[in-house]
Amino acid sequence: MATDLTERVQEIAEARGIPESEILEQALERGVEDLWVDLVLSRYIDDDIDRETAINLIGRDRVKRAEQEVQVVEDDVRWGLNA
Repeated sequence: MATDLTERVQEIAEARGIPESEILEQALERGVEDLWVDLVLSRYIDDDIDRETAINLIGRDRVKRAEQEVQVVEDDVRWGLNA
């Protein structure tokens, strides 16, 4: 696994013409951002934070998309229970 990761970092760095350290920095930033969004959405869906707080933290589009996804799952569950 570590070898695969190292090789991927090297290949990305070569393709972009930037140092491997910069690739690792970008990867860390993206990973932390994804984890942050997941945390905020989990807190919002669990009613630990309100909608406006979630919007302020991660943006309206992400919150609206999460609401739509939750609605789809709830609709599917209702449909399954009534089938």
